[in-house]
Amino acid sequence: MYRMEVRSVHERSLALAGTLLLALVLSAFVVGGVRPAAAQEGTAAQQAAGFTPGAVFGMSNDADGNEVVAFNRGADGRLEPASTFETGGTGSGTIEDSANGLILANRGGESSPNNLQGAPRFLFATNAGSDSISVFRVEPDGLELVDVEPSNGQRPTSLTVSRGVVYVMNSGGFMCSGTEGTPSITGFRLDEGGELTPIPGSTRPLSGAPTYGCNQVSFNKSGDVVVVTQQQADVIDTFTVNKDGTLSGPTPQQSIGNGPFGFAFTQRDQLVTTENFGAAPGQGGAASYDVERDGTLTPLSPTVRNGQSDTCWVVITDDNRYAYAASFGDDGAISSYRVEPDGSLVLLDSQEETTGAGTADSTLSGDSKYLYVRNSNRNTITAFRVENDGGLTRIQEVPSGLPSGGALGIAAK
Repeated sequence: MYRMEVRSVHERSLALAGTLLLALVLSAFVVGGVRPAAAQEGTAAQQAAGFTPGAVFGMSNDADGNEVVAFNRGADGRLEPASTFETGGTGSGTIEDSANGLILANRGGESSPNNLQGAPRFLFATNAGSDSISVFRVEPDGLELVDVEPSNGQRPTSLTVSRGVVYVMNSGGFMCSGTEGTPSITGFRLDEGGELTPIPGSTRPLSGAPTYGCNQVSFNKSGDVVVVTQQQADVIDTFTVNKDGTLSGPTPQQSIGNGPFGFAFTQRDQLVTTENFGAAPGQGGAASYDVERDGTLTPLSPTVRNGQSDTCWVVITDDNRYAYAASFGDDGAISSYRVEPDGSLVLLDSQEETTGAGTADSTLSGDSKYLYVRNSNRNTITAFRVENDGGLTRIQEVPSGLPSGGALGIAAK
């Protein structure tokens, strides 16, 4: 049931870009102690025109009311606007230096942006303005809002799922230059219907001070280690997962290079991180680690620079062969890497493609045939076909229907 209280939102100004989404929008407002009608009646509250077998989702992070926007994905990878779905919470209305604020998953684990467990049943969204997280059930014809829960912290901006447990990262405040409050992570049990129950004693502070910043939280593939990056301190925190879902840790470990930001795991449980080097011109790169069961990180690859600026997000194809790193600065380059069987990285193309300055979150389709990249400055989503040799072929650029600057996250199935 809902445990969320109605609360006021700090005034923030953000003009929403005009949306092309022409399908039905139904509200799921949260009132303290009341579940949405959909959850009470077991019927779909918000219907889309009908999802094709593939879909792509983005999130507005709007301070006046957070929304998920949905696109149908055709067999050729091209997108068509479908619907918008209210999360029952509010966004921060400003840019967040984070990754995985919107994810697809089942109870076993995540399927997007990091595909570790296959077909998704739920879509999880962070509400950075109202300090809550929302859970939608993914239906053939839309999304059904089934739960909204307080995040047990300030400004949730990233979350992760594994083996029926959800952890959310509360950044504590504005992300770009550190935070105002106390960064932490908190756990929840996820039941078969998509409802969350807080795990007592699960809140863990991060190792660093608020000025350390924090960017992403994720379980590894096996679900026995939780990883959090802290870019300002060049530190990666690891936690080991206890049988009751609580965590032991953190164990802070120095990153290979400076500014660890977004990351993803291979199917072999190797960790690949981006490194933004403080957004210094031409200094972006990526590095990789082996993750031991006790949370120890063993470097597998030194920093492999790509000559781009502010490299922040990365995704890995399901066959473990290729990784694509997105850089926010300069031309918004997407750099391609080959992932060797031992987890080391080889740069294939420093500028495989570009989407313009402001390139942000990225995700692969469920079959890894298509890459989708969100640009926060241009309010677009660009679609690429992933070729057998790891190259990218641009096939489409569409208006995202998301606000400029503040939008957060992208996920695909």
